[in-house]
Amino acid sequence: MQDARGSRPSNGGSGMQPRRGSGVALAAVLAAAAALGAGGTALAQDRGTTLTWSFPSEPPAWNYWQAAPTALMAPTLHNVLEPLLEQLGDGTVGPWLADSWEISDDGLIYTFHIREAKFHDGSDLDADDVVYSLLKNKVSPIAVTKGPLVPVVSVEAVDRRTVRLTLSTPSQRLLGELGSMSGIIVPENFHETRNAASEMIGSGPYVFGEYRPDVHLMLERFEDYWGDKPHFERIVHRFIPDETSAINALLAGEIDMVASVVGEGMDRARNLDGSQNLKLVVPEPLYIQYVFLNPRNETLRDIRVRQAIAHAIYRDDILFAAQSGIGKTICQIVIPFTEPWNNGYCPYDYDPQKSRALLREAGIETLRLSFPYIITGQSPQIKDLLVFQFEEAGIVIEPRPMDVATWLDRAWRNGDYDATVVGGVGKAEAFICRGGRPPLGAADNQVCIEGFDDLVRQSDTILDRAEYIKVMERIVGLLAESAWVIPLYAQSFPALARDGIVGFKPFIVYGEIDARRLRWTD
Repeated sequence: MQDARGSRPSNGGSGMQPRRGSGVALAAVLAAAAALGAGGTALAQDRGTTLTWSFPSEPPAWNYWQAAPTALMAPTLHNVLEPLLEQLGDGTVGPWLADSWEISDDGLIYTFHIREAKFHDGSDLDADDVVYSLLKNKVSPIAVTKGPLVPVVSVEAVDRRTVRLTLSTPSQRLLGELGSMSGIIVPENFHETRNAASEMIGSGPYVFGEYRPDVHLMLERFEDYWGDKPHFERIVHRFIPDETSAINALLAGEIDMVASVVGEGMDRARNLDGSQNLKLVVPEPLYIQYVFLNPRNETLRDIRVRQAIAHAIYRDDILFAAQSGIGKTICQIVIPFTEPWNNGYCPYDYDPQKSRALLREAGIETLRLSFPYIITGQSPQIKDLLVFQFEEAGIVIEPRPMDVATWLDRAWRNGDYDATVVGGVGKAEAFICRGGRPPLGAADNQVCIEGFDDLVRQSDTILDRAEYIKVMERIVGLLAESAWVIPLYAQSFPALARDGIVGFKPFIVYGEIDARRLRWTD
């Protein structure tokens, strides 16, 4: 059995220096900061009630139900939008909008008691809002949102503060997923009466405020919040795609933290940790960065070709280049990576000569792959390493740089790619055939993994924990062996912040920047 690292390359690849971004002039960053006006960013030395952070990407729209890239959820999950339950760092769940619940002995009836809370539009949150939201989430086009709700056959309001879910089969996953995308609660009829692409109404500690494309999103403290009020009255979520410029803005006192260092700024951020009154905050790894292949490409339907691609990848170098080694190399989709079914299994170790032999066996001398990639974050660094590694294996990548919106439209939604790279929290069970999750879930896709869907359906109904872990090991193993989805590493989302800011969560659920407990030290 191989571990996730594979064998060390013999060509000196581990010493390769990835190409870094060229950066944007600091003057442009300062100009953008000035555009905030008198109510905008507080200077670093002020320690005021406004917290300003940067983020490298911006979503094409704010409709979380229709598409939920990290750029959308980072400022809004837990701050603006709240789920029914709260995922805790030990894998359990705690109360949130539901302050208590009961589960029937047969695991088929869940009864949730809803706390007193208000939405940002002033309306009271009650059972009807929960019923509406869960039924809406159940038909979301996003697999990670709708998938966990498949066993739910009815959602009923017992009274104003009580909601009952009836399931067709017991579900191991349901409670945990009600603490993420599946459990987000919004006002009744929100999606039918509001423009979800440009506005957001939740019950969280911050109100979705002024949005200026390419500049910032303002979050204003919600004074009628049901829980403890957060320390900061205002959050300025700045869009600074170039991490060099973001770190320069932090050093200049224009922002208080770079909320997510995921690309070319990682090396510099590590060097700044503990100096100039800055610290690097590293939560537990969550996202899986992975390469995925297009099943519409007839050449890639040959498993020998997919195996050749998988054998060409040396994960240690990619993790070093993209994340300065922060994170964990991994060959399976296991989220979080600490789940007990992550047994280190890696069906395709690094072996470029084996890649060439498999391609020859498939009748291919040189494999060419159209490779669109997002120009922000760590995707450029991953692309650079893959170009280098694949060349040794007889595979030529044809890079196509795109912004987030273009990539989502062309690659993710319309399948205009041969191979590409993305990060996410879609668990292995989300990759069922035609289940809505690219690449295996596309509606027009006939590629399915033999036995995979049956195991996914079976696993969720297993109440014995040991048996459940055993089945999950087989599920993640089958997905890895198929080589349609090739994991690279479990990604952390470090923040580079002023040393006086405390209250960071040691774990994250969906790439969010949870501001509920952030504050200045005394």
